[in-house]
Amino acid sequence: MDDQKFKSAFQNLTGYPPLRWQVRLFRDYFAKNELPAVVNLPTGLGKTMVMAIWLIAREVNKQLPRRLIYVVDRRTVIDQATDWACKLRANSTANGEATIAISTLRGQLADNREWSRDMSRPAIIIGTVDLVGSGLLFSGYRSSFKRRPLEAGLLGQDSLLVLDEAHLSKPFEKLIKSISRFQNGHGSPMKVVRMSATSGDSDGELVFRLDTDPNSRTYDLQPDPDPDTGDERNHIITRFNAKKSLSTTTTDKVIDQLATVAGELESSHPASRIVIFVKTPKQVDDVRKALIKKDNTREPRIAQLTGTMRGLERDTLVTQPDDPTQHARAVMQRFVNPENDPSLGECFLISTSAGEVGFDLNADHMVCDEAPLDSMIQRLGRVNRRGLGEAEVHLIRQSDPKPKTDFDKACIAAADLFETELREDVSPQAIANLRVKLSPHTLQLDILAVDDAAYAAHREGRISAVIRAANTPVPTTVELTDILLDAWSMTSITEKMPGRPDVAPWLRGISEEVAQTTIVWRAELDLLADSPDAEMALKPIFAKHRVRPHESLTTNSKHVLQFLKDVVKDRPELNERPVAIKFTRDIFVKSLADLIDNPGPLFASDPTLILPVNVGGLNEAGMLDSSAVSKTPSDNDPIPKRLDVADQPGYEQREDATPRLRLIVHRTDEGNWVPESIHADVAIPEWLGPSYSTSTKLFDALRKQRFRIRHVQPIELDNEGSPKRSLVLLSPVANKNVEEDQSLMEHVGAVEREAERIVKALRLEENDPIRTALLFAARWHDEGKKAPVWQRFVYADGTTGQFKGKSSKTRGSKSLGGYRHEFGSLMYLTNGTDCELPTDPDARDLALHLIATHHGCARPHFSTPLDRRYSTADCNAVRADTIRRFASLQRKFGWWLLAWLENLLRCADSLASADQDSEDDPNDASTE
Repeated sequence: MDDQKFKSAFQNLTGYPPLRWQVRLFRDYFAKNELPAVVNLPTGLGKTMVMAIWLIAREVNKQLPRRLIYVVDRRTVIDQATDWACKLRANSTANGEATIAISTLRGQLADNREWSRDMSRPAIIIGTVDLVGSGLLFSGYRSSFKRRPLEAGLLGQDSLLVLDEAHLSKPFEKLIKSISRFQNGHGSPMKVVRMSATSGDSDGELVFRLDTDPNSRTYDLQPDPDPDTGDERNHIITRFNAKKSLSTTTTDKVIDQLATVAGELESSHPASRIVIFVKTPKQVDDVRKALIKKDNTREPRIAQLTGTMRGLERDTLVTQPDDPTQHARAVMQRFVNPENDPSLGECFLISTSAGEVGFDLNADHMVCDEAPLDSMIQRLGRVNRRGLGEAEVHLIRQSDPKPKTDFDKACIAAADLFETELREDVSPQAIANLRVKLSPHTLQLDILAVDDAAYAAHREGRISAVIRAANTPVPTTVELTDILLDAWSMTSITEKMPGRPDVAPWLRGISEEVAQTTIVWRAELDLLADSPDAEMALKPIFAKHRVRPHESLTTNSKHVLQFLKDVVKDRPELNERPVAIKFTRDIFVKSLADLIDNPGPLFASDPTLILPVNVGGLNEAGMLDSSAVSKTPSDNDPIPKRLDVADQPGYEQREDATPRLRLIVHRTDEGNWVPESIHADVAIPEWLGPSYSTSTKLFDALRKQRFRIRHVQPIELDNEGSPKRSLVLLSPVANKNVEEDQSLMEHVGAVEREAERIVKALRLEENDPIRTALLFAARWHDEGKKAPVWQRFVYADGTTGQFKGKSSKTRGSKSLGGYRHEFGSLMYLTNGTDCELPTDPDARDLALHLIATHHGCARPHFSTPLDRRYSTADCNAVRADTIRRFASLQRKFGWWLLAWLENLLRCADSLASADQDSEDDPNDASTE
């Protein structure tokens, strides 16, 4: 594909002509399968468009990975990468269908599973360091143990991981480099490209950067004549030379001065968009109050953005307002849109670092407090982003600062670089040379970061030490070892295990950073307050109706503890209210008083605090706030609005799916069954009748609406111990083109067809052991469903030979007695059946392993090796063989390739099933 064809394809995909660097990156790197290790470009030059470049390049270079994983560290109100990915999908259809799958592991799409349904389909996956990193290490946060190997395999094989703003994620950067080494060429190992506007260290790797040499053939700052008008234009030039004049002020009252200077900008620059950057959420609120105190007419012209906002409020903040009272959303629209509308007057956005990265924020002027140099570079990239005006930047410094941490010291060191007085510990000439790069009249700070030659010129003497001291301190990193990978990869062992630590230090490093707690409000805490064993009752609920990003917020654990203390101070009766602390594998229930007295769980690794809805504590902006707790509640008070949003529309795994649903079903004294709302803010669906003569008829009505009954939890029992009131968890059936009830023959035939399609799409040769193993496993993977105990489980009469393979209706999980049909399939295949196993030993071992693991178990073993059709000795022998086979195959293929191979059958099985989006097998009794 020549340059002109690429330009045309790029324009069709994105709606914009490509910049010069984008053409070069395609032609000289992606099209030739010579990916750079580092892409070093200033902010505002469209680095996100690497997704479009990859998609176009796959047309000419089939060696490029099938999945692109785009990682941005910061949680922002808008995921620009997701928006662009969706636009690319919309513009890249073939025969009326999208050619790529799009999934985001955060934000509104909340992992719609498109990327994991069909491993042969190209996909773009967008996620954070935490979610992508934990997935790569077989420990996926928010994932069941059954999905963790699936995610690890798809992330670690046939994938291109693009780490945006890599300077923010040094420990993760080290991790992904280590993973590349540990893959050791197995299969199609993950490739990595790190992107940053502030990285000067490439370790001798292949680096792509702007070509600023006027004598070069690929000079990126050369004007382009407009084909229609002949006018010279080059967006790189206008953005690269954006005018930003800087002034600094030192004061004892930083918050007040930030508001004062912002007000002066408001007066001197009418109709401007002014962004104010500070470090903490509390400072965001303090600046807001100071602005309003000086002029109360400003309140409807202010928006706030922090990383501690709940996901729902972050997502809705950038959507068009529904009515004139939604002032914050209207203000945010001003900053989201590239063009300013002067008729709308002045407006303010007060933000923490959440607005620095991954957010196409368009401000005309900026006021900020001190921050490390790399953070300042990002902040400057949000103002006069397109170079069409002249921005004023005001840095407000604390007089006589008393730094307590290395981060505080970095903030001071960075601010010193912008002061007019020269530091005594650095030579005047060195600082003068540095300032030429840091702050000429245009304040093009980005040049220092992207121009490696300029950066290297200052490595002599002590200038490099000054730069290092001014950047955000890098946490202590830890090493990845094969022993750790072995421990993490044994995902079917869900209990705590010696030698298997939490993966957080490998993702974030070890630093002085304070602990964080995730908070969510759920009505289940109120419903089960009197349960004799609340922990046992809540565990399956949160396994089947998981916490999703939109319903939670994450903030400083010390802030959470203070919030709890403030709540019970005003309402002491809440001391005995139960709350739950959820970790990856455990859940504990405590009273508020007990948690306040013993707050250790809040400072552990990755805790989620589940609060009762009636406690409250969320303000209108979506942030934790004790003043949002009612001070004088009564029993008749309605449940606070919009706290429990677990079933909020728009967050299902498929865009066309109805939202998941929780209901209360109640048996009246007359014996009728009545559906009730779980709380006052959730209405009963219109299609659901007011009452039913039996619970069976009620559940049948739910199934007719294509809901799967995930879990039934008794809340109240009658005098005879039978459920009188129960919580019912429902999830929509996603694949409406596949019947939920399938005979075993129908289901196996569908899986075989999907397996044939996958091997064809992956171009597996006829004699390839992997192909042989997959097709054999597809044919025999569900043989264990013929066992009488399993057929009874799905209300089938297996004695007639009409075996059921999939069923919308199942008995209680205890009816299986610990039996797993995958284990039953292995028993059948290895105990003298008439089935002929593959003769190739490699294909045979892999086939049996695919069958054993196709629902996420057998890594490394089955916890209950039980099949009553065979002797205990035979069952134990097969269990032992399963363990040995797993260990042998993992040594042969490596951690990620083996997990990827397991997905061949899992994806074929999922595509042939109605419940593609289920967290686990709908006919499986086990939970985490």
